[in-house]
Amino acid sequence: MNLAVLHQTFSRTPPAIRYAVIIALAMAAGALAILQPFPLNLFEMVSTLASFSLLCLPYMLFASRHFREWLRERSARNLFAFPLLLLLLYVLYAIGPGRLFVAASLVIPVYLAIPVLLAVVARRHGVGPNRYDVLTILFLYVPVEATALARAWRPAEAGLPSPAHPFSQLMGINLALYCFTAVRPIEGIGFTFGVKRRDWLTALAAFGLFFPFALAVGNATGFVPFRPHLPELLRIVPVTLGVTLMVALPEEILFRGVIQNLMQRCATTPRGRLVALLCASVLFGLTHINNHPAFDWRYVTLASVAGLAYGTVYMRTGKVTASAITHALVDVVWRLCFWA
Repeated sequence: MNLAVLHQTFSRTPPAIRYAVIIALAMAAGALAILQPFPLNLFEMVSTLASFSLLCLPYMLFASRHFREWLRERSARNLFAFPLLLLLLYVLYAIGPGRLFVAASLVIPVYLAIPVLLAVVARRHGVGPNRYDVLTILFLYVPVEATALARAWRPAEAGLPSPAHPFSQLMGINLALYCFTAVRPIEGIGFTFGVKRRDWLTALAAFGLFFPFALAVGNATGFVPFRPHLPELLRIVPVTLGVTLMVALPEEILFRGVIQNLMQRCATTPRGRLVALLCASVLFGLTHINNHPAFDWRYVTLASVAGLAYGTVYMRTGKVTASAITHALVDVVWRLCFWA
C-alpha cells in the first residue's frame, strides 16, 4: 500500500479512531524520549516501546463508539480475548527488560481474570448497580493502588527505569473500560473526544473556582507553600500530556465515569445525584491517604473538594473528558507553576 492510499484510508476512518492513533503515537514518542538515556539494548527498547504503545492504543480507542461496539460483539463470542491481548503485551515487555520472572508474573493473569468474572456476575444480576459492581471496582483498583503488580513489571537489571506504575495503570484502565463498556456495559461513562465549547467553558469555570480556593487553603494550612514561578518551557508539553493521559483521565474514568455514575443510578432524583456526588468525592479524597508517607488530613480534604469540582463538571456535561480537563489543569498548573 503506497502512502497516498494509506493517507486516504486513514482520513476515512472515524475521527475518534484517528485521534486515538495520533495520541498513542505521541505517547510512544514521549516514552522513547524518556528511555533514550538508559542502557537498553535494541530488543529491550523495542519490547518496552511496543508494549507501552500497544497498551496506550486500546485505552484511547475506548473513546470511539465504533471500537466499543466492535469489542462488545467480540466479547460476546470470546470473553477473554481482550484480557489475553493485555497478557500478551505484558509478556512482550517481560521477555525484554523484565526477563520474565515466572513467580512475579503469575499475578498478572490472576489480575486480568478476576474483574472480568465479577463483571459477568454483575451483568447477570441485572442492569442496576449491585454488589458485584463494587467487587469488580475493588479488584480493578486496589491491586494497582497497592502496587501489587509492581514486581511483575520490575526490570531485571539495576539502573533501568521501572515502568511499574504507568504500565500497571495502563493495564488497569484498559481492563476497567473493558469490564464496564463490553462485559458489563453501563451507559453514561462519557469517555469521548467530542468535547464541545460548552464543555470547555464548564471545565474552565470549575478550575477557576477551585484552584484559587485550593491555593488559599493549602497556603493557610501550610500544605501548599505559595511560591509561584514561571514554568520551564521544555516541561510544559511532557508534563501536560503525562498528567492528562496517565493521571487525570484514568482517575476521572474510574471515579466519575464508573463510581459516581453507578451511584447516580441508585438514586435518580436531584437529591440522590447530590448524595452520589458527595460520596464519590469523599471516596476520591480518601484514596489519597497513601500518597504521603503519613496520613495528611489537608491532602484528603483538598482532594475531596477537588472531587466535588470534577464531579460537578461530569454531572453538568456527562463527559469524563470534560472533568479530566479540570483535573488536568489543577495538577498541571500546580506542578509547573507552584511545585518547587
